[in-house]
Amino acid sequence: MSTNIQAFKRGFIDGFPIALGVSAYGAVYGMLTRGVLTDAETAMSCLVVFAGVSQIMAVSMWLHPLPIFAIVLSTFIVNIRHVLMGASIYPYAEKEKKWVSYLSLYFMTDESWAVSMGRMGKTSERVGYLAGSGVVLYILWFTASMLGRQIGGYIPSPEKLGIDFALTAVFLTMAVSGIRGRKDIPVILSAVIVAWLFEHYVGGKWYILAGGLAGGFTAWVTYGQD
Repeated sequence: MSTNIQAFKRGFIDGFPIALGVSAYGAVYGMLTRGVLTDAETAMSCLVVFAGVSQIMAVSMWLHPLPIFAIVLSTFIVNIRHVLMGASIYPYAEKEKKWVSYLSLYFMTDESWAVSMGRMGKTSERVGYLAGSGVVLYILWFTASMLGRQIGGYIPSPEKLGIDFALTAVFLTMAVSGIRGRKDIPVILSAVIVAWLFEHYVGGKWYILAGGLAGGFTAWVTYGQD
């Protein structure tokens, strides 16, 4: 059985192509921070927060006086999906040393979780793989954000170049590559339909949690019949 160090290296290598795609998204974030955050604040937001959607959302809500409660609540709603993601990692992390599991979870993102679950679900991979795929994202996210901040003055409208579509493309690619067979189709459909209904009729970011719960419940029902 491989060690967590070996798993970390494999995760780092496998996560690199995904991290390159996310880098474009990080560059957009860096551009958005111009006129809102200082260089130091931008760097700290990447190193400490390390949550792309939350960071961009917070910057878009950055007004004076600062709506602290609204930012905290919105961030909580957006990131509550990590409860579900963390629960799915538990079977692979429970036999590991706690510090290894906690360190891996700190670097867990949507992208690193997706690639890790695809790997760990098919092999006996160690949880260090999650850490490796997360660390490479961490490094490139920080680098791209700071670079985007510096060159932002030369690209006044990054959305016109399609840069803001990079993260969507990454998620679509991971979603397609993660499909294991026909039994996944009801799971995907239920998650998409419920998420759309919540986004259309409820608003806010509740559709993320609703879609995740719907997909998880459908998987529990359909796969539980085996």
